[in-house]
Amino acid sequence: MTPEVPDRDDWFSEELGFPRPDWQAVSGWMQAQVGQADLHASWQQAARHWLTRLRNGLGGKYAMAESAHFHLLSELELSQQDEQLKFLETIRIRLLDTLGDIAWAPGTGKHVVLRFTEQDDYFAYLSYFYPDGNYATSGGVLLSRGYVHVAYPAATANYERAVLAHELTHNLLCHLPLPRWLDEMLAMLFQAQIANGGAPAMNAELAEQHYAFWDASRIQQFWRGELFRTEEGQELSYGLAGVLQVLILTDLRPSPEKFRRFVLRAKWHDAGALAAREELGIKLGDLVGRFLGSGDWSPAEPLWPGKSEAVPG
Repeated sequence: MTPEVPDRDDWFSEELGFPRPDWQAVSGWMQAQVGQADLHASWQQAARHWLTRLRNGLGGKYAMAESAHFHLLSELELSQQDEQLKFLETIRIRLLDTLGDIAWAPGTGKHVVLRFTEQDDYFAYLSYFYPDGNYATSGGVLLSRGYVHVAYPAATANYERAVLAHELTHNLLCHLPLPRWLDEMLAMLFQAQIANGGAPAMNAELAEQHYAFWDASRIQQFWRGELFRTEEGQELSYGLAGVLQVLILTDLRPSPEKFRRFVLRAKWHDAGALAAREELGIKLGDLVGRFLGSGDWSPAEPLWPGKSEAVPG
């Protein structure tokens, strides 16, 4: 019989208006009390305790729903909950079929998706996970601290599907130490295949914006992933990641196996430069140069002085 996971008050703190689980304490209890065969069911119990407290804190008509691989917390009507869960299960299958053994398969607990009705609640919830600062607007996010989960604010049905396809891609790749640009490139690629949207379509006006924006300093911020969160650089950073997607898939045309090896070998600490040279046969600076022209576009070495092991959060 699966051990009953306690719903302990000392495992939760109230910070910035929401119950915040101490996942390290929960994990420690699991290691001491739960056998390997029961871990999946026990983590489901722990997630339900967390989501019950979060539901009670949000109030309103928030309710919990489940499918085979997902927990969903939202104010959706019952029929809409079922529809959303069916969509999540569908895109999970499609992503697993596409990613194969690249995909994360934890085997413990279900994916968690939080749909916030109010934008204010969404951004208040996110404030715990990000340092103070000015960030661009957000239509959804994968939060990897503690129990990995997706959060997003309510929007139109089509927009929500695009967000879920994008963020679930991040979820299934979160075990890999990918550079931010490649992680976003893959998420946009699968978003376009599964729902809609993806990389913004390039035109002459947008290209001119890129030519005016990128320089030797900003390209390093792009390789480090810093510009993806800023108001100034977010849109053009996603756009440049989309350009690299097109250049890789239509100009370089690596075989599926080469592209798979590239993704598996790409590391955040050099922005994937070594993997690009050895698996795609090109320097990242030269790849960017095909779009921006001649310039100092290569990732600096090292990108993060003094850091060689820890993946940036």
